[in-house]
Amino acid sequence: MINSIYVRLFSGALLCLILAQARAEVPSGSEAEAKEYYSKLSLTLNYATPATIGETTLTDLAAYLGYGKISADELEFAPPESLMARGEPRGILVSRFFAPKIMNVKFRETSPEFRLGWRKLVRIKAMAGSSAKAANIVSAVILFNFFPPPGRMPYERGNFSVNTQVMLLPDPVKITPLRGQKGDGTMDTVYWLDYQNTTSAGPGKLGYFLHASFDANELPGAGTKNYYVPHGCVACHGNNMQRPLLNFMDTDHWFDRLENDFPQLKDSGQPLLFDAGTNDPTSPQFKKIFDIIRTFNHEADQHAKQAQPRHDETLASAKWMEIHANNDAPVPPLKRAIGPAPQWSANTPGDEAALATLNQYCYRCHGTVKFSVFNRQAVMERRANILQRILPTAEVGMRMPPDRELPPDKLELLQKFLSQ
Repeated sequence: MINSIYVRLFSGALLCLILAQARAEVPSGSEAEAKEYYSKLSLTLNYATPATIGETTLTDLAAYLGYGKISADELEFAPPESLMARGEPRGILVSRFFAPKIMNVKFRETSPEFRLGWRKLVRIKAMAGSSAKAANIVSAVILFNFFPPPGRMPYERGNFSVNTQVMLLPDPVKITPLRGQKGDGTMDTVYWLDYQNTTSAGPGKLGYFLHASFDANELPGAGTKNYYVPHGCVACHGNNMQRPLLNFMDTDHWFDRLENDFPQLKDSGQPLLFDAGTNDPTSPQFKKIFDIIRTFNHEADQHAKQAQPRHDETLASAKWMEIHANNDAPVPPLKRAIGPAPQWSANTPGDEAALATLNQYCYRCHGTVKFSVFNRQAVMERRANILQRILPTAEVGMRMPPDRELPPDKLELLQKFLSQ
């Protein structure tokens, strides 16, 4: 019995994965592994064929999910209200939002190369009778990624998604159970697709990689490279090949970043929840849009609890659901602490400044990769390692953060805190 499409890949990938974990925090994988992954996925999920899956577009994905009348162009550019009306109640969820985690922070707001990051998330439940449903896929999460210059409307037609990531989510009862639990499921918790950039010539076909800036400070020029499916995906979604988890939308972090890296965006008054039309959490439209995010985050929370119930991302997801059960306003970092006691606390000298620094410079990866900076004990257990990696003299591939320089004052602050 095949428990996973990774079975035949495992032995060959194990050494590479160990080496990647020792150095780069986001493994890049390879084109050969991506091609083999897609070939197996096609057979497992009955999505196209191994020979034709590379020719598929998001139009084909919509048809696979049972929405044959929704095109790739509509998925990308149709306003949320009209797109959500195409499905059953809550069958399609759409959210458009500021996405600092996808941005190349090697460039500052004052740089001509600087681009803001925005996303459009489309969650689609598979229709009864669809090929997806027959293959035990219950929903798909589609993430469009836009990078307009400051001042340009992020979702105007012609500002195409440079890369579109897809997560296919199986029926929970079909997922391989955790050790000690009952069940005869054999599926992974997530299956990955990645569609390349769209253009005026048409939707992008299936691609093998996400071109991103996770290691920007260690790369020449624009500071980007290819992170191949599935390794580049799994790293930021639980770091477990067979049990990756769905990340929640961390609205609090979006607002945090206005206070440090993006003052010009803050001054512009641009709504971070784009369709809210305002950053005022008391406004009726903000509450309406926030409720869509709350619905999606509830689903992400349930998925994470099944995939990896002890992972820091799962703890953070549960914390978001707790503090936003009846609250739409941003919550400061100290009130989002997770993990065992003692947690981050306003009563502990140095905690507030240290967490703020870690949140700004490290959360991009260490919100989901290996551990979360919001888990104080996870940070302190690694402090000797962290103290070595944040040094400007640390070896390339080991130095943190890998996407930009750590300013001297922030380095001093962390050194003092972690050396206590």
